[in-house]
Amino acid sequence: MKKESAKGLWKASNKMEFSANLTISEMLAPYNKPIENCYECGVEVPTLPCKRSKEIDLLLSALFLKRSLTDLRAIWLLLLQGYTSQAGSIAAATFENALMSSCIAGDLGRAEKLSKSETGESPWKVVDLCKIMAKQSEIEAKIINKPYSQANFEIEWMELYGSYKWLCKIKHPTIPSTLHDAFAASVKSEEYVVMAVPDLRPDDLPNKFTILSITISRIHAAIRNFAFSCELNYEDDRVQKWLQGFNSIIPASIEAYKSLGDLQLPFTIENSQLSKKFQA
Repeated sequence: MKKESAKGLWKASNKMEFSANLTISEMLAPYNKPIENCYECGVEVPTLPCKRSKEIDLLLSALFLKRSLTDLRAIWLLLLQGYTSQAGSIAAATFENALMSSCIAGDLGRAEKLSKSETGESPWKVVDLCKIMAKQSEIEAKIINKPYSQANFEIEWMELYGSYKWLCKIKHPTIPSTLHDAFAASVKSEEYVVMAVPDLRPDDLPNKFTILSITISRIHAAIRNFAFSCELNYEDDRVQKWLQGFNSIIPASIEAYKSLGDLQLPFTIENSQLSKKFQA
């Protein structure tokens, strides 16, 4: 390519992405097992021996679970190519789809409400779905006689919604995220090129890891609620084997994130209204 022309850069992207994949696959290696287990457990759960399978709540929940699993694959591929923010943008949608799957499974009332929506759109805002998830935690805590106060409820839904807001900081046009992206294509200090370039920078790795951790967490919760609502046959050998893989997902994801060491996120939601409310 001549300096005064961009001719050939589109085709050159293929070579850059192939090279990026080789490098980033090693960087993301700690997540290989948890993301593989998350995907495969999600695919298998509707096929396991159970008491419930054809009710409307499960049929609708399965639709959103499928979308979430497809998103998971797309997120992984984009991260391997070095397109972190594009993966994060999909992850924001995955967050919503996984929440919807979680909140519908086991609740015929919500399933009916969604099925009767004239537009087919969610009757609930994301913040409402986060509160529904926190309420589920409260109900489960009562069942096992575990303390769960109003403060616990507020903290849980705000932490959950905070993860979503961080993804939205990537998805929407915000200066912190866009400025961070720009210097993936930097040739000199304080200069960048207006073009698509895979982000191989070590200081972008916390973004990649956080996107994966949030996505795995939400899909894991969706699979869990789906499995619980199906009333699985826990005496079945196949279900027991599935449980072993499923129960390993979150611990493995946590350990993967710890491998970041001292690397910090390049931007957070510390200045948001939600963060100020949480601190209050």
